[in-house]
Amino acid sequence: MIHRRGILSAVFIMAFAGICAAQTAPSDMVYVTAKVTGPKKAPAPGLKAENFQLLEDKVEQKITFFAGQDGIWDINIILANSKLKPGTADALSAAIRDAVAAFQKASNPLDKIKVEELSSGNSNGMFAAIDRGLLDLQKTPNPRRALIVIHDDFDSPGGDAVSGLVEYSRKLNIPIYFMYTTTASSDPSETVTGARGVGYKNVEGEGLTNVAEQTGGAIWFVQALHQLESLCRQLAEDLRARYVLGFKSTNDKKDDKWRKLQVKMIPPAGQKLDVDTKGKYFVPKPIKQ
Repeated sequence: MIHRRGILSAVFIMAFAGICAAQTAPSDMVYVTAKVTGPKKAPAPGLKAENFQLLEDKVEQKITFFAGQDGIWDINIILANSKLKPGTADALSAAIRDAVAAFQKASNPLDKIKVEELSSGNSNGMFAAIDRGLLDLQKTPNPRRALIVIHDDFDSPGGDAVSGLVEYSRKLNIPIYFMYTTTASSDPSETVTGARGVGYKNVEGEGLTNVAEQTGGAIWFVQALHQLESLCRQLAEDLRARYVLGFKSTNDKKDDKWRKLQVKMIPPAGQKLDVDTKGKYFVPKPIKQ
């Protein structure tokens, strides 16, 4: 397990204030992270709440929580690669660990990052590790939280485990990012097209695609030796660039239904901005006591 700590006291005080604001927010607050870019896809810093308009099912919602870029994230990373060996014994193991190190280096120094490595003989498997990671992330009131799974055909749990994850993850506001690693190019005809133009060649790929889409995450099919490190660095930079918007829905029904989300920009004069957010969220029924 790998942890990173920051040492800049001024930054810590500012970030801690943002976490405290999240802790005191109402429990029924809905949080949305938004990546805003300007010319050449460069991050757009310095925006305020009044630069955003948020709609749920086409009904405008009042933004009652707002946090700027580069806040602290709680991030769990799962390494579930069947060929991963201790240390840097081979090129693949070194590439995977170098990618994690690149992600940590590119992240906010105060991010709380936990890494769990699974051995190929681990009887619990990748899906049990995902459950542990999601349970752990639910303990924090921080609206910035994510789960990253770097894996290959680590195990084949069958359709029940995949469908269970699809059902479970949609009730959480935690984005899940899958990075399926390979050491060679794959025949595109063997892949299942996933979210954002990504493919998986294993049978549970479609289910993992659904998980990524509905949680606001993403999936990638990536060569570990040549692409994984840059992808991890890019994801870290993406997370640092995200704003957080919070609202209490005007629709107080708890009905096990999806609600569409839309964020529109009201840019400062002279600026042209694009925004990227998840397109929906799920409202589960209350748990019966």
